[in-house]
Amino acid sequence: MPKETPISGAQQQKLEQELFSRAQRVTREDEKVVVEELPEKVAKVLDSVNQRLPVVKTMLGKVKMLYAMLRDKEFAMAWSSKTMIIAGLLYFISPIDLLPDYIPVLGYIDDAFVISIVMNAIASEIERFQQHKAEAEAHS
Repeated sequence: MPKETPISGAQQQKLEQELFSRAQRVTREDEKVVVEELPEKVAKVLDSVNQRLPVVKTMLGKVKMLYAMLRDKEFAMAWSSKTMIIAGLLYFISPIDLLPDYIPVLGYIDDAFVISIVMNAIASEIERFQQHKAEAEAHS
């Protein structure tokens, strides 16, 4: 039996379409916003909810990895992958979205869904990044 979720199938489909559409319009300014605002947003999430909750813990781990990929100057990735990351992190940063972040725990379910879409869309880049990090650690 499928898990109940506060996001309907139609809403999930709309979120996915909006994310891919937003990724096509990402600018360097959007990247700057993510770089500047994401650390504060992560801190707010940690302060506002029990980060031991599996959905929050998993989502924050994914967000931190995507942010690391974006910031790693030695890791080259396709612009389309970078724009997907930026679009997903912009959604995460925004407090007003499908389920507003001020709703305890539930407010992050849509964010977790969007981050999962990004992770699936750039799975090969994530694998390359993990190899890149492993090689960098082996040589340090």
